[in-house]
Amino acid sequence: MRFPTSIKSAMIWPVCAILLIALLTGGASAKAETSSGAAVSTPLTAEEMAGLMGRGTNLGNTFEGNWNSQSYDDVKAAVDAFIAAGYTNIRIPVNWGGRGDKYASTADEAGHFSFSAPNVATVKRLVDYVLKDVNVQRACAGKPPVILIVNAHHEEWAMNAVQGEPAFETNMQRLETIWTGIAELFKDEPDTLVFELFNEPHLSLNTGAAAKASVIELNKRAYAAIRGYTFGGMQPHTKRIVIFGGYNYNSGWGLYDTYRNPQDLPGGGTDRYIMGTYHSYFQNLADHLKRVDDVKREFADVHDIPVYLGEFGYEHRGVITDTLLDSYRQIANKAIAGQFAFSVWDDNGWYQIYNRATGQFNALKDQVLDKH
Repeated sequence: MRFPTSIKSAMIWPVCAILLIALLTGGASAKAETSSGAAVSTPLTAEEMAGLMGRGTNLGNTFEGNWNSQSYDDVKAAVDAFIAAGYTNIRIPVNWGGRGDKYASTADEAGHFSFSAPNVATVKRLVDYVLKDVNVQRACAGKPPVILIVNAHHEEWAMNAVQGEPAFETNMQRLETIWTGIAELFKDEPDTLVFELFNEPHLSLNTGAAAKASVIELNKRAYAAIRGYTFGGMQPHTKRIVIFGGYNYNSGWGLYDTYRNPQDLPGGGTDRYIMGTYHSYFQNLADHLKRVDDVKREFADVHDIPVYLGEFGYEHRGVITDTLLDSYRQIANKAIAGQFAFSVWDDNGWYQIYNRATGQFNALKDQVLDKH
């Protein structure tokens, strides 16, 4: 993965006051000079962002479920532990529109939500803490920033119709409203915040032409809501990195089969600030490793778009074997060798790496971070 000298130098400025201003206004943006010598910010391309993201983890079953505490102090403790361990990106799954009776909706049926709602306020506070406090301290210490990914996760209400059915248009308008609200909530964040449009789209048919066309339209509608968001005459998200997946639950095959035609990509194939994603939960290690090669060959190389392995793992339920350790190490290193960023799935449960009750990691951490 290309890691430009301009980015490296921007992270090691000797004057932290200047760096503070730079991070708060432009994240990890590369710095260039005009003919007059004035410094200007150049937003990171998706390729550059993937290099910064590197090896990461998920804050699973927290804001998209109800397995774990959603209090700020508890979640912050986990975030601090992940960062101290060496993870350089943290994916924060968030459910905005509800997931049946078990998961209360944050947004109303039209997609509007309050910024003061408990989960919304906590997620915003966490994002501010990492991107505006932690990253400034890291920059002053000569360390690269931590990248955060916020998504729309388990939005099951959007999966009950395909394009052409009346409910599909209603669902898309609701999704657009949700993403307009997310864009408003995070309008002042640096570019070290990344948006992921939709977790594991599958729709009522899962596969086939209708499901494929519906996912293409879903991603385009969410993408347009983000890019088109306007505040005070400005559009703050026109070059924020946006991540999108394919049908069939974000499978690797679903990613490249959905996007055979570059015109179907969000932005029509001309946006340098987009990144593809897929998930990998095969039982066999060989299938995990093969999928990295398949996605690189069939998607990344075809479209010249970087890839983010947003979730992977095995349901181990606390049984950590040598085979499991080796599998996590090989998958993580295969992704990095393929120039993919990744976030291992950690839900503090069946896929646990960090125990939020004891504050301790198990041995999978070192395998994923290549510190074994």
